[in-house]
Amino acid sequence: MTSVENDAGTSPGRGRRRRWVWLSVAAVATAAVVVTGVVLVGPPGGAAADADGESGAGAAAPTVTAEVTRGDLTGVTQKAGKLSLLGGPAVVAGLGGTVTELPAPGTELTSRSVLYRVDDTPVLAVEGSLPQWRSIESGMTDGPDVGQLERSLVAWGFLKGTANDHFDARTEAAVKAWQKELGLPRTGALEKGRIQFVTGTFTAGEAGVAVGDEVGAGAPLYPTSRRDRVVTVDLPVGSPLARLDGVVTIDLPTGGSAAGRVTGVGAPRDADGKTVVAVSVSFDDPAAAGDLTAAAVQVGFRSEVREGVLSVPVTALGAASGGGFVVEVVGGASGSRLVPVEVGLFAGDRVEISGDVSEGDEVVVPA
Repeated sequence: MTSVENDAGTSPGRGRRRRWVWLSVAAVATAAVVVTGVVLVGPPGGAAADADGESGAGAAAPTVTAEVTRGDLTGVTQKAGKLSLLGGPAVVAGLGGTVTELPAPGTELTSRSVLYRVDDTPVLAVEGSLPQWRSIESGMTDGPDVGQLERSLVAWGFLKGTANDHFDARTEAAVKAWQKELGLPRTGALEKGRIQFVTGTFTAGEAGVAVGDEVGAGAPLYPTSRRDRVVTVDLPVGSPLARLDGVVTIDLPTGGSAAGRVTGVGAPRDADGKTVVAVSVSFDDPAAAGDLTAAAVQVGFRSEVREGVLSVPVTALGAASGGGFVVEVVGGASGSRLVPVEVGLFAGDRVEISGDVSEGDEVVVPA
């Protein structure tokens, strides 16, 4: 809040009151928007000043000063976030039948892994972001699901040439070669549910079913997780902070901080009566999170950067009569003077200023 102290006493040679007004760090941003009707200011520790900016005599308090500096300022907006392990794909039964094999919890899986077996036949992981929504076979229409499969078949050495979205004789031959390696009937076709498209590497969790259980298509089998950590922050819809590749700093409960970037923005949803989007933040260095797997963190979003500007501590600002701000510059024949300034970006405990001040000037701050 804005603190105001009135000197009600009358000193010899002075027949009027002087009024002191200064701003706390927390109040300055608000005062920058609404500052009206303040008569006169002088930061604590400096000499009292008249409305014309001349310093009064007899100030006994010691003067504490800070330097006006030139450099880059970065505005940071702090938001609460939650750190967790990045979720992996949920493995579900693509084919109904008897479960005959499941991976042990902690098993690392990736494209080409056997996710599970039903009726003693394998269901395979294939790299791709789209699900398998139909059988992949000769005569099907072109589509990105075909392209996903073909890229893996090329990588594994079964398909010669370049992958595309068209299932042709080359694709059928490649599928037959893969089926031969797996011990499956060489049909050249993959029925719906025989593969599950996945991305990256992940670790199997505790299964919700057991070997020998009967399952239907679509039944959940086991969750997975990834080694990478992710921080999730809820932001209001339309927030300028919710932009991909935005730079952030993550303050960790173990002490210290780590650099990161915005890597995902979710769909709008309702939360506590507000519409928000979940923003995903990834660490630039995954090792920076240490052994943390779940924790509350603070995320500082870089909102604005001002290059080569003059700045002073926020507490150096005083409120001027009629609105606006002043700083008390010390030195010169009069000892000190109040200088009107325009304020710009607030960045932590410093604020951008412009006016009749120069780099290297000393300004009064509270002791």
